[in-house]
Amino acid sequence: MSRWLSSVAILLVCACMASPARSAILPTDLEAKVSATHESDDPEERGIFQGLQRLEQSIRIAPQRLNAPELEAYTRGVVERLIGRPAPELRYYVMRDASFNAAMFPTGMMIVNTGLLVRVRNEAQFAAVLGHEAGHYFRNHSLDRFRVMRQKSAMAEVSLAAAGGEYGWAPGTEPWKLINHVIVMSVFRFNQYQESEADAYGLMLMAHAGYPLRDASAMCGQLFDERRASAAARDKIYLDARDTVSMHPPTARRIADLADTADYLATQGTRPRDEVADGWATVIRPYQAMLLQEQIYLNDPGASLYLLENLAKDGWTGPLRFDEGEVYRLRHAKGDDAKAATAYATAVTLADAPPEAWRAHGLSLLRKGDEADAYAALNRYLAMKPDAADAAMVRFTLAH
Repeated sequence: MSRWLSSVAILLVCACMASPARSAILPTDLEAKVSATHESDDPEERGIFQGLQRLEQSIRIAPQRLNAPELEAYTRGVVERLIGRPAPELRYYVMRDASFNAAMFPTGMMIVNTGLLVRVRNEAQFAAVLGHEAGHYFRNHSLDRFRVMRQKSAMAEVSLAAAGGEYGWAPGTEPWKLINHVIVMSVFRFNQYQESEADAYGLMLMAHAGYPLRDASAMCGQLFDERRASAAARDKIYLDARDTVSMHPPTARRIADLADTADYLATQGTRPRDEVADGWATVIRPYQAMLLQEQIYLNDPGASLYLLENLAKDGWTGPLRFDEGEVYRLRHAKGDDAKAATAYATAVTLADAPPEAWRAHGLSLLRKGDEADAYAALNRYLAMKPDAADAAMVRFTLAH
């Protein structure tokens, strides 16, 4: 599957590393232009909606869609808390894609990538992204972009893709590539004014819902730091200005604008924070191993190590330490075997160490010649996961 290119989410890193000459308080009195019962008499708009409905039919049955009804329900709950009402007209799809992205379409369809979910530390950060996307939707930016881009030919391709979906197709085949193409083209060209307006709208929604407002600028900063860590690990210097497809304001200015607007809104009176329960850790826990593995196998160790360290600000866990070891093992640079062994050894001291950590720890001990402790660790792995795909191989190792 081709990677979805990041663009409309609030956390996208976007322009240059220079310090901003100024920061601004963004407008926070924006009115929604879309209602729950919106219907249009505009033939062009109806045509766009019909094409997007065919697109949604294909996404609904796409192999890349993650079967996660509880995540979709949680996403709905956060959006409805943000906008302050039930919103049955909106639909949510979580897609297996490691790139950072989310998008909300004029029909009320929202796409959330797994590459976004893995980077979120709490509900407020997730709300910051969803609020930004809601800004694009409720301010009609998405529909304006479809009109400007004249996507009739692309919509015809979507119709073909949807028709292909009716007869069945596998991941990586042409219909999915066409769907992917339309999604990317539809969300890439918001101008800087629209991006700033979506930032402001999202912060306004967060304030009404009682979320900590500084989480929006913090998330933008995290993505910026991750990109820099990725570049540094490859002996490169990351410059946002090279991202020619992005229309977001320069990152440093954007972070400052988000922070200043957050501070301004905080003085205007918001819903008390203790009324907002944070269910993020609970809902994401069953998926975190899969999400992190998806990132680690992108072979971007600088970004992966930054991501793990950032998530560990809330405390190192067994899965995080195990994944740290996996990054070093796969990178296999000088000294990485020892770093991986240390990470695995640390992981198994934690109560929530995954079974795979015991296997990795046992194999690293075997390489050191410590057979007694290695066999103990491998037996622990088999006890925790007797039906593992590699259980027979591990038993063979123990027998010899």
